[in-house]
Amino acid sequence: MREADESYDVVVCGGGLAGFSAAVAAARHGASVCLLQNRPVLGGNSSSEIRVTPHGAAAFHAYARETGIVAEALIEERATNHEQIAENGWTNSQWDLVLYDVAMRTPNLTLHLNTSVHDVRTAGGRITTVFARVDNAETLLRVHGQTFIDCTGDATVAALAGAGYRSGVEAHDEFGEPHAPLQAGPEVMGSSLHFKTVDVGRPVEFHAPDWAVRYDDPDFFYRGGRMPSTLRCGYWWIEIGPPWDTIHDNEAIRHELTRHVLGIWDYLKNRDPRFKNEARNLALDWVGQVPGKRESRRVDGLHLITENELVDRRQFPDEIAFGGWYIDLHTLGGLLADTSEPLNAQGLDPTSEYGAKTNVGPFGIPLRSLISADISNLLLAGRNISGTHAAMGSIRVMSTCAVIGQAAGTAAALALTRNETLASGVSGEAVHVLQQTLLRDGCFLPNERGDDPADLARLASASASSEDSLRGVGIGSVGKLADLDHWRDHPVYPYRGRLDRRVAQWIALDERRQIDTIGCCLSNEAEEAVPVEARLYAVRDIWDYDTEPGAPAAKTTLSVSPGGPRWVDWPVALDLRDAMPDGADFVRVDLAPAPSVEWHVADALQPGNLAAYEAMPGTYRRFGGGATMSFRISPEQSVYGPGQSLTGVTRPHRQTNLWRSDPREPLPQWLDLAWDTAVELRQVQLTFAGHVLREYHAYPPFYRDPQCVRDYTLSVQAADGDWVELVRVKDNYTTRVVHELDEAVSTDRLRLTVTATNGDPAAALYEIRCYSGTPCVAPSFNPVHS
Repeated sequence: MREADESYDVVVCGGGLAGFSAAVAAARHGASVCLLQNRPVLGGNSSSEIRVTPHGAAAFHAYARETGIVAEALIEERATNHEQIAENGWTNSQWDLVLYDVAMRTPNLTLHLNTSVHDVRTAGGRITTVFARVDNAETLLRVHGQTFIDCTGDATVAALAGAGYRSGVEAHDEFGEPHAPLQAGPEVMGSSLHFKTVDVGRPVEFHAPDWAVRYDDPDFFYRGGRMPSTLRCGYWWIEIGPPWDTIHDNEAIRHELTRHVLGIWDYLKNRDPRFKNEARNLALDWVGQVPGKRESRRVDGLHLITENELVDRRQFPDEIAFGGWYIDLHTLGGLLADTSEPLNAQGLDPTSEYGAKTNVGPFGIPLRSLISADISNLLLAGRNISGTHAAMGSIRVMSTCAVIGQAAGTAAALALTRNETLASGVSGEAVHVLQQTLLRDGCFLPNERGDDPADLARLASASASSEDSLRGVGIGSVGKLADLDHWRDHPVYPYRGRLDRRVAQWIALDERRQIDTIGCCLSNEAEEAVPVEARLYAVRDIWDYDTEPGAPAAKTTLSVSPGGPRWVDWPVALDLRDAMPDGADFVRVDLAPAPSVEWHVADALQPGNLAAYEAMPGTYRRFGGGATMSFRISPEQSVYGPGQSLTGVTRPHRQTNLWRSDPREPLPQWLDLAWDTAVELRQVQLTFAGHVLREYHAYPPFYRDPQCVRDYTLSVQAADGDWVELVRVKDNYTTRVVHELDEAVSTDRLRLTVTATNGDPAAALYEIRCYSGTPCVAPSFNPVHS
């Protein structure tokens, strides 16, 4: 057996999306990094070995897609992969290769695959060394480090180091969490095994082996919340946990799950009254042999996240990541229980009492929950961070884990640069620097905005060749996002705007805060006019789901005549300069229930202006998969001006945060930054629109977001007034791009000229940053410029 010693600044254990993101982030910020992964591919549960698709906040909240490192990889995978996303089980090796490509492109990063950590050495409350075995190379590694990040999922490193941890279910009395049971217990959510089928073009037989589980009862599936959404691949509900231990009984669980996979396919193909004919030509193509794990240990940190903090969207001063998946607590026992996860057992109905009460976020996640309370140089990232069982129902999903991982890796690198402990970085200037670094690197924090003092763009004034105005959209409006659908494997509600319940539309206002008239496009199926109560509220942001966020700024009753669709106008005649929350630009128009009336969904989505419906008394939820109701407003609102690219936020939130050129004007269109005195430019970072509205699962093969700028130039104005081109890019399809000049350029004016997009008629930009130095870390798939 060969032995080897290696030393690094940061050692990351576990190569799922959390560990992958942590390692890449730390390496990009100058740390020497070792990533130890016990499998032959990166991606953990998302890899082609397990094939659980990455989920996150955008599944339930418009404009809540995770950005940063995970977005770079997901955008590249969709742009290059021929495979259609379906139920769990579809993932092919293209995703593995994208992650591997990122790792190979990252300087300072050493990757060890097929390498399992089996022991650690500690001294003085710190980890000094992890011991690992390269399973297929007869090599033992002793890996020394300054900082360690446990991304193993099972918190293997933390447990070996003697760190405290939780496992199982907390009782309701401990924290008063809505979804905590009356009694505490040791049980955790189970693990799943997936499969994939192929259509062979002719009938093909399948005979399960004798050792497979036999299924005969349709009620187990149809009444137990185990309804197949496709026969192509699946299913997350092939899940088993207790009575087995998800850590030590993993191999027993794998075998049991294999028995169930084969038995379930045997039932669907040979005996199910609904699917057996559809399955005639289908053959099993792949059956996973690595269980996808949901829950095991949760390490004690400096702060324990509870479900209540997710529900309340608590603001943490050390916020470094965010989540927004629902409280997805699977039934303990999985296939051995009477029903699957409760929401699925209720037909995935988001309007059910359970469905409405599980919706949370988007919520912030504090750095303190990533720092071990017992081991001073140990960070956690992924489903093993410090939280309760109920909180992990939301936080455990992979896109959330990925942004937590990026925060952990960045925090580790910055602490080493400052020669400070991890705990010292949770407050004061240190956490502010971390937050600003994450924002500069493309991440999003719900309660922080970019205010980097080194960003020269903050000192400039912005102008543009044109800007779009908010007039409204309606039936027949043009502008659907090309090929971008809803996530069809999970129902969205509603598709129509019938006022069976309260419906609301967010509308952005410009600095005048003046509304003369708001119109809604309505139909009435009744034979006589129907009164509809309308209210107007000033709201904090696009996720202000409280149906009563304060006293209404105005209210009226609209009379909707029979028939339609027709525009019904409300002469608001209101000045809201004193009514808007600080830093917020949105108002919300709410229409009360009137079952015979329909508020028509617009045929186009108005950027940043979304709708919601009342999912339960007092609480709104995103309408459909992200939609705009038909509305119009006068006067037109100037909410897409060039100054929106300098707000420090890279998506619609409290403002539109979007420069959008007038779509009626042809490209090219330009945006200028002008300074009172010349500045030295060495680096320019651009964040283009796109890739944040909806869940990754809405993306078809080879997708390029039409909002994303494709071809553009960067130019500076010389002393004689001529424009000098610095950068020319063609065929871009990603959002955050960094351009580093060979040498600094002195100028008082910079111009971005957009000559083509990937389909949208308007140029669109969330943010522009400019630096005299080179603090921006380039994304892995940064477009090549000439």
